[in-house]
Amino acid sequence: MTTDQAVSNLSQVHSDLAQKESLHKTAELHTDVGLDYYHQSQQMDPSEREEIAKKILRKIDFTLLPAMCLIYLLSFLDKQTLNYAAAYGLKDDLNLEGDQYSWIASVTNIGYLVGSYPSNICLQKLPIGKFISVMLVSWGMLLIATIGAKSFAGLMVLRFLLGSLEACIGPAWMLITSMFWKRDEQPLRMCIWLGCNGISLMLGAGISWGLGHTNNIHLAPWQLVFLTIGVITVTAGLVAFFIFPSSPLDFKLFSHEEKVVSIWRVAENQTGIKHDKLLPYQIREALLEPRVWFIAGQQISIGIINSSITNFMSALLSGFGYNSSETVLWQLPNGAFQLVMTVAAGVHASKIRNTTIICAIAVQVPSLAGIIGIALIPIEHRLALTACCWLLGIIGAAIILNWSVIASNFAGHTKRMTVNGLNFVCYAAGNIVGPFMFRQSEAPRYMGAIKALCGVYASSMVFTALVGADMWLSNKRRDAKARSGEEGLSGEDDSTSDSNEAGFRDLTDKENLRFRYKL
Repeated sequence: MTTDQAVSNLSQVHSDLAQKESLHKTAELHTDVGLDYYHQSQQMDPSEREEIAKKILRKIDFTLLPAMCLIYLLSFLDKQTLNYAAAYGLKDDLNLEGDQYSWIASVTNIGYLVGSYPSNICLQKLPIGKFISVMLVSWGMLLIATIGAKSFAGLMVLRFLLGSLEACIGPAWMLITSMFWKRDEQPLRMCIWLGCNGISLMLGAGISWGLGHTNNIHLAPWQLVFLTIGVITVTAGLVAFFIFPSSPLDFKLFSHEEKVVSIWRVAENQTGIKHDKLLPYQIREALLEPRVWFIAGQQISIGIINSSITNFMSALLSGFGYNSSETVLWQLPNGAFQLVMTVAAGVHASKIRNTTIICAIAVQVPSLAGIIGIALIPIEHRLALTACCWLLGIIGAAIILNWSVIASNFAGHTKRMTVNGLNFVCYAAGNIVGPFMFRQSEAPRYMGAIKALCGVYASSMVFTALVGADMWLSNKRRDAKARSGEEGLSGEDDSTSDSNEAGFRDLTDKENLRFRYKL
């Protein structure tokens, strides 16, 4: 060996040692809040720990999950108020003309887009439970304030603010789900709380139908819709402020022992619980991954589909010849279809491993069939056209299954926050575009929008398949390295014998080569 080679090898050794030392220091500085509890769990009797874990699952399924369902239901119901108000004279009372209603429908999503990334930072920095509760009260007050809207401009401002405040709820619920439930348990729980959109559709339609038959001399029916739902939302937010947890560590229904076992239960996720440090290298890592941009394309597509269906359901039904009350009433089955199909998809994805991506593609087929049916079925077959509209809500199952993929497959708190933020920014961008695809001149068929939506459905399915293919190939590469003895923690020696502890060291899924992506 020459002198130059020896010097080069010595320099490489020093470089490797420095990198290892740096990574170990990073691990010390950025350990997760759950690490100490995880260490405590290792000292417990295994059989006792398993029994407590079963008790914990029952407890969170029957207390925390219903609370999440209620709050998510309200967040969706609050956005739906515009759709119901449109059926009861909102457009006439505010003298909306041309594309002004489309702008009002879109501006909520512009607010959502603006608020998405800042809200994700707040969720990492602040107690999640308290932050969500304050936002819930705030957007409830905005709904109440909407009864005073007198013009297009005033309603635009209120709906923009509403969207920016509600941008936190989806990312927050994804984080809470990953903190309390195992990866195999998450798809079903996420489908249950998002499936409550279906209950929200039924509840909102029922409330609006009832309020539409009142004869209040001071407030129009559409104003009563905003007032009633706003008061319910504010009340729920005030209650949540005192009882809703930010993590297993402050859940009031857990004893100390249950908190310890709760952390142990989700350690196998290898995504940790939470810490509040922002790490720039994890942001770079996220933005350089192809699957993150496949997710971005997927969420833009899903957002376009979602907002098209959400904001123009009343317009479609009224075009089939229904009056105002009938238009609202015939939306009730839409919610039932969404609820049943979303929960069914969640059960399938939870029971049969690595089928989430396949389910997320498959559940878009009935919704696509509904769109095609609206285009092809003769207008005199009103009930058949209405049934096609009910199929459109099934797209909600695809939305939440794709979100569950994100919740399960990104480790490193800053990286996960970055991907969550980008995910909801793109979802909001798609929701902005959707309402403008429907032109009043094309009523009742809206053929231009339907043709465009068929292409959007196709792009959504392709992007979802690309996300799955990327993760499948990554798993294959990691399995090959494991067989050759190379599996470990990227960039450092394999000093952590317990692979589950990696999640509490804030290692990303790329750094932790033991991490396997859940398809």
